[in-house]
Amino acid sequence: MRDEEKSSREIRILEFWKEGEVWFRDHIPDAAPWGTESLLREVPESARGHYGAVVGSYAKVDGQSYEPGSIVIVESREQLRQLTTGIGKIDGLIFPWYERVVPPNLWMPYRKKIDLQENRARIQPALLKAFLITCAGVAACYYFPEFLFIALLAATFYGLFPLVQYGTEWLRRVDKLSVADLNGRLVSADLFGKWLTGKSTTGLKVALGVLVLVFVGQMLVDGNQRIASIEAAALVKTEVKQNGEWWRIVTAGVMHGSIPHILFNGMALFSLGRVLIALVSPALLSSVFLVSVISGSLASLYLSQAEASVGASGGILGCLGFLLVVNRKFRHVIPRYLNASLIQSTIVIALFGLLGAGFIDNAAHAGGFIGGIALGLICWRWLRLAPTKTRSVGLAFGLFSTAILTAAVVKVGMELWKIGF
Repeated sequence: MRDEEKSSREIRILEFWKEGEVWFRDHIPDAAPWGTESLLREVPESARGHYGAVVGSYAKVDGQSYEPGSIVIVESREQLRQLTTGIGKIDGLIFPWYERVVPPNLWMPYRKKIDLQENRARIQPALLKAFLITCAGVAACYYFPEFLFIALLAATFYGLFPLVQYGTEWLRRVDKLSVADLNGRLVSADLFGKWLTGKSTTGLKVALGVLVLVFVGQMLVDGNQRIASIEAAALVKTEVKQNGEWWRIVTAGVMHGSIPHILFNGMALFSLGRVLIALVSPALLSSVFLVSVISGSLASLYLSQAEASVGASGGILGCLGFLLVVNRKFRHVIPRYLNASLIQSTIVIALFGLLGAGFIDNAAHAGGFIGGIALGLICWRWLRLAPTKTRSVGLAFGLFSTAILTAAVVKVGMELWKIGF
């Protein structure tokens, strides 16, 4: 952003904040768990009653150096304007009459409806860029098959995801939203993000750590090939159907075939898992994951032509399907952007599966996704948004699911021990 543009924007912000007014208070969703100002950072005692700013990056103003997170206070609105135009990045503003730090998203409200044509014109360059990157990625997959998985991942992250995101934004009729609707969504989305990031993810991180340890065990056994571990505990169809090793429908869900595979799945599981934990219950995460792993493995067993299958993708897709049901039930409370994000993820994963049909078990993906949706529909009447206490039945099912998944990890460890040590 050019200096004159930044200065003009800061002037508009400061002119809008009239003394004693906090514009977004009337738009806080009181009925939602995140509908509280307490999620905003409290202004330190030393800064109360003053204008000020929270520095977002290393900066130097008037010979004074500031570190990220530093709070700089001044005595007047004009001094604050000069300060904000001199600092490269600002993470929050402080006003004398408000006890909370105002984050960037809440600096200014919408003051008029969005013009559809202007909005689409703004999106079109990014949409075209994403389309070209997607095409280049698909071409790379075709012409360089030895780098197929890497090329497909690159095409997905830098092409498909933004392509679907900007495509849905381009199609969205934002001109139908009133100014009040726009401001309500703006405030709810900002508070929801702060509420979500404040939730504990310790259990989820432990689970991801266990998956990594299992994969490390596979690498120690297989070296660079990872063939022996696949045969030992993955979903090898002949072993299940002919030898009755049905435990493989669960153990396959805690194993992975490559470093990119576990990295991709790990990021997806953390992203979806933290939302599921916050919106419904930590106990339900293991239940949804287990049910979806099983439904995905069964779909793969009977519908896929692959001789063996491995990965947590079925369980992850189940979490996505379950969250779609949760979002549907609480659609009047949950920010709209979450629903859009879930739908975008569904579309991208479907396209990813089509492009990588040669090595991706789409039957397992579809089976896990359907399993998550089915479980969500079964639990529909009992679902509560961000409950303070988990129901005893849900807690028992969660503990049971965790025990089964733990047993699966132990079983994989035993099978790897037999062939590797």
